[in-house]
Amino acid sequence: MSKAILAVSGLITAHVLLAGTAFAADGAQPAQAVPAEEAPSTGNDIVVTALHRTSTVQTTPLSIVAISGDGLAKTGATQLNDYFRQIPNLNVTSGVAGSNRISIRGVNAAGEATVGLYYDETPVTGPSGTTQDSGAVAADLNLFDVERVEVLRGPQGTLYGASSMAGTLRVIFHKPDYDKVEAGGETQVTTTEGGSAGYFLRGMVNLPVVTDKLAVRVVGYGERKPGWIDNVTYGTQNINRSSNWGARGIIGFKPDELTTITATASYQKSDARDQQGWYPSVGRYKTNSTAQLPFHTEMQLYNLKADRDLGFATLTGTASYYNYNYIRTVDFTPSVAAYANSTAQCARAQGGTACTTDQFAAYRATGLALLPAVGYQPAWVHSQNYEARLASNAAQMPAWLEWTVGVYYEKRNDHIDSNVISESAADGSITLPITPLVYRYVETRSRQVAGFGEVSIKPLPGLTITGGLRYYDYSKTTSGQSYITNYYTGTSAAPYSAATTKANGWLEKFNVNYRITPRVMVYASASKGFRPGGANNIPGLAANLVSYKPDSLWNYEVGLKSSWLGDKLVLNGAVFDVEWSNMQSSARTADGLYAFLTNAGHARIRGLEVDLTTRPLRGLTLNGALGYVDAHLTQDQSSSAVLITASTGKAGDPIPNTPDLTASASASYSWALNSRFDGLVRADGAYTGHQEGTFRPTDPYHTSYGNYATANLRVGVENPQMGIYVFCNNLTDTTGAIAVSSGFGYSNLTYSIQPRTWGLNARFSL
Repeated sequence: MSKAILAVSGLITAHVLLAGTAFAADGAQPAQAVPAEEAPSTGNDIVVTALHRTSTVQTTPLSIVAISGDGLAKTGATQLNDYFRQIPNLNVTSGVAGSNRISIRGVNAAGEATVGLYYDETPVTGPSGTTQDSGAVAADLNLFDVERVEVLRGPQGTLYGASSMAGTLRVIFHKPDYDKVEAGGETQVTTTEGGSAGYFLRGMVNLPVVTDKLAVRVVGYGERKPGWIDNVTYGTQNINRSSNWGARGIIGFKPDELTTITATASYQKSDARDQQGWYPSVGRYKTNSTAQLPFHTEMQLYNLKADRDLGFATLTGTASYYNYNYIRTVDFTPSVAAYANSTAQCARAQGGTACTTDQFAAYRATGLALLPAVGYQPAWVHSQNYEARLASNAAQMPAWLEWTVGVYYEKRNDHIDSNVISESAADGSITLPITPLVYRYVETRSRQVAGFGEVSIKPLPGLTITGGLRYYDYSKTTSGQSYITNYYTGTSAAPYSAATTKANGWLEKFNVNYRITPRVMVYASASKGFRPGGANNIPGLAANLVSYKPDSLWNYEVGLKSSWLGDKLVLNGAVFDVEWSNMQSSARTADGLYAFLTNAGHARIRGLEVDLTTRPLRGLTLNGALGYVDAHLTQDQSSSAVLITASTGKAGDPIPNTPDLTASASASYSWALNSRFDGLVRADGAYTGHQEGTFRPTDPYHTSYGNYATANLRVGVENPQMGIYVFCNNLTDTTGAIAVSSGFGYSNLTYSIQPRTWGLNARFSL
């Protein structure tokens, strides 16, 4: 099947190129096809392509939120963490720079991603790491010159596959304009209370090389993010500052009026000097860590897409490749210190015999001399993705029928080298080349093929019935070896081992929607999502724990899309029930040294989301949104594969790292200052509810956090060509924790939002 998909993709590309040559030769002038992303919108409704066909937010029968590029700019968003709090039931749990786990509707768990993250046509995921937790490292590319962001809440398995178990987040780049020269730029400077300055500079140029035929769009950016965390041990300030820079180039080619070929290349490099977390016991935004924890990411992404209007349908072939690298560091100092002070660990080092006083003193001194110690983990993932699909064209099909069919192939390889090393005792810096105290590697090779389709029929005026299916077949091989036994890190040598898991099956979707009036629609849907299983590679892990199975869920949903008072009031809402079975859960080995994945327990998630927009006066727009989830286990996390401890979840426990309530509101008012400029005042607020860090309150590493509100204010003057704004983010200087963790030798390591930040922002376009 994989060879068939590759062949189909090749035939599509060849067909597109040859057809373009033929039409150019005979001078034929058929009607122009409009690419989906360029289709016009109606009124204030945003055009989306969530169903692989052009529709709008108000005509798409699912819970979808779309933010335009202009909307992102006016909220100051440059990355995922800048806008997710504006979208109820979308949550991001962050740790070190570049380490983000995205969840929707409380579907939050270790393992493969539960939310599909797409940059245009490319689904992007992070390396699996040592614990098969690729969902913890979501790639976060800069949002400059983005046409829109689409957030699809609820499983999107039939069209988007395994990565979209709980929903899909799509970032759509601006495509080249074939008719006019364009240029634009934006710059910003900030100062953060108690921290350092920040800035960014971003620019775009669009050049039609051959009018109506060939165009190029190039984007470049550089950003320095401020720091505000101080290390009291070394007396260093603003240690969490970071930077990223990158470029994106898109070439658009139209050999004829029915064909569009788009080639995209993106590159981004991000660096963080030191850890992003702090300890409340030391002080607000303070840490006493003796280790420096730098973080580095590098992304290269390439995509080739060809669209061909066949009249009755649009034929699309897309091929993607990305290379995502990171170097992550984890503070092992608390753990090594704890092991160095452990008489039990000293006895293990002596072969099980209790240490004498002198032996323990020598053992302890040797261990403490290794401090500070960090886990140094370079990792990468290389992925190829191919898709070929046909989507019906409304103009050429019967009014009662719409459909999409396609095939998909993915090949993904990833690797991690996991070392523990000693850092400089003088300042906690890493000395290169490294000398590992511990070294192991883990490799994961995945292959997936799928065929999918959705059909919508309209048997009666206003009534649409949709059914979707996806067949998937995947295999995943995990291998690795551990080379060094070290009692100060609690790690053991183990020989090379490898395990392969395979599975296939079906994903289903059913949707019924009825348009009561031209501006009021109700819908009901049932859809299935799943994540692939896999294999752990953990030294000494029992044979029955090596493999884990897929988990899956069913989402049952009823929703409303409505516009009132001549489109001055837009009200959308949905209620849902998610039944999650055979959950993939993180467990620990009996000695507590290693984390691994296994299947245990079921969960139920019930909730709602409401989005409201009103325009009561000319120039005034008010938005409000609310999300609520009640996410709990319905079955104990107990099986032959789970070691029952104080941390093991029981029926009724809330799903960790899931806020029960999320809300946002904004008010934007613009008015004419004179014949050239408008004034703008905008206020944004968001609330994130309470979250538990682990299932059980009896877990010795249990934490809780969340329950905070933020407010942003922006004032400026603007016109379509330029704008200048003064803003304040986190106006109330709230200490909002987005993640809190505890572990062996440390407690309440806190990652939080940026303190009060003042800034000046300017943009221009030509």
